[in-house]
Amino acid sequence: MRMERNFGATAPYTVGVEEELQLVDPTSLALVPAIDAVLAASHTAKLPEDSIASELSASCVEVRSPVYGTVAELAAELPVLRRRLRDLVEGCGARLAAAGAHPFSKATAQQITGKERYRRVDKEMGWPARMQAIYGLHVHVAVPDEEHAIRAVAALSRYVPLFVALSANSPFWEAEDTRLASVRTKVFGLMPRSALPPAFRAWEDFEGFVDALVTAGSIPDYSLCWWDARPHPRFGTVELRAPDMQTEAHRSASLAALAQCIVATADEHTPEDLAFTEENKWRATRYGLEARLHDFSTGRDASARQTARDLVKRLRHVSQDLGCEAELDGVLEIAEGESGADRQRTVFEKHGSLRAVVEHLVAETA
Repeated sequence: MRMERNFGATAPYTVGVEEELQLVDPTSLALVPAIDAVLAASHTAKLPEDSIASELSASCVEVRSPVYGTVAELAAELPVLRRRLRDLVEGCGARLAAAGAHPFSKATAQQITGKERYRRVDKEMGWPARMQAIYGLHVHVAVPDEEHAIRAVAALSRYVPLFVALSANSPFWEAEDTRLASVRTKVFGLMPRSALPPAFRAWEDFEGFVDALVTAGSIPDYSLCWWDARPHPRFGTVELRAPDMQTEAHRSASLAALAQCIVATADEHTPEDLAFTEENKWRATRYGLEARLHDFSTGRDASARQTARDLVKRLRHVSQDLGCEAELDGVLEIAEGESGADRQRTVFEKHGSLRAVVEHLVAETA
């Protein structure tokens, strides 16, 4: 069956994001299954239509931004969307927090959302689905046609380790310091089709792969291919799914600018053997911004921080064309400072309390 395709339906390289945020109890600061109440009251919030959605966990709320012509517009509007969502959530007796994982709530204790799609996932996947109390940032960038989508997914895949390092924001899991910068990355890996995407050479390869899985009864459609980067033909975009959820909205905008620039210059990025990319992804998952990323073409290592600097410099020209130069510079600010995971650990070391970490997340989210 032919997929619905909307590539080229909007101007190339328009951008939008989906942010998955935690719903926490205002007293205990533990995760709370408040999504039904939030959705029921969503008509009272001054938010764009269909911008609030549920996810697998009932303690997660997803906010979907409108499509923007520039990342600068996204950067200006995203804090507004977050504040309105915060007001909505607090009106429902919960609080809003942004990070890749909750520091101490037990994952398998979280309720699964009642939506039929998620009930099917729970029934099919079992324990791996119950472990998915995790929260990501997804960036959509519009592309003009199917072949550009394939090239853009390959280019984004090449930089997944860097995106993991820059976005790492989940060091704690069920009240333990995991010693990882992004435990979310490893927890999500429990699910099928959740790693780097296959190295598709052309659109027909992607379509044939999905058709084979659908015919085999493995999936109903491509939307259950949860790769780090994927084509999204119904939206006419490519979607980056690797980053942890960002506590500050400006960091989400900076990562969106980096993704947009890579997609716009997809032909300029040499693909890498996915096995090598996976090695670098592990380093980024473990060490975040302190990771050493290996260039397998030259045999040399570079820090994640230096890799980010070099890539921003390389993309400077296209950021000027796209009007996201200031937001791309935000990547340099991330690279020069602490990751979200670093900041969470700093708060814990100062206060000796994971509750203090959640309080920090709530205060900085909106």
